[in-house]
Amino acid sequence: MEENKFYRFIGIAKKSGAVVSGDHMVEKELNRGTLRLVVVATDTSIRIRNKYERFCKELSIPMRIAGTKEVLGKAIGRDQAAVLGFKDKNQSENLIKLHENTIETGGVL
Repeated sequence: MEENKFYRFIGIAKKSGAVVSGDHMVEKELNRGTLRLVVVATDTSIRIRNKYERFCKELSIPMRIAGTKEVLGKAIGRDQAAVLGFKDKNQSENLIKLHENTIETGGVL
């Protein structure tokens, strides 16, 4: 299943040290200009989602909505994660492709 590949790849990216999690850390790294992708959980508050939509649009950084806080957290070895930021360009591009492939094949993220 494509969605499993998506979440497994998030775990790989985390192990490489190229992922930050949590509202404060992601916002901090966005301000530093180090992020190449932001992923927001489907059950994150509308206020947080809107904040990152606005931030990412202003900075021309792709943003994807996928998984619940619990699912994203599990992918990085935590209980929950509402928002993830990815620093590595190649990993970010691969995650975007996996996300798109999952959506195109009717998978649920």
